[in-house]
Amino acid sequence: MHERVEKFQPEILFDGIISRAFASLQDMLSWTEHLCAPEGVFLAMKGMYPVEEIEQLPDHIRLHESLELSVPGTEGERHLLIFGRA
Repeated sequence: MHERVEKFQPEILFDGIISRAFASLQDMLSWTEHLCAPEGVFLAMKGMYPVEEIEQLPDHIRLHESLELSVPGTEGERHLLIFGRA
């Protein structure tokens, strides 16, 4: 599909939305929330743990889990953040 994510209108909502090096968490969630099923999750790959970004999220989005990742052959922090609707 070649279309801006915020304009895409699928017939069936997705169980999960995955983001890697896409944007801030606020932007990622606001641009993709309409694509995710009510019980779906948002998976965001981040480098350093984004404390400030998480604090700025709307009240209806909550962090379910944060997993610190070890990626062979790379340096620096990596995290997989899993969000859902509160």
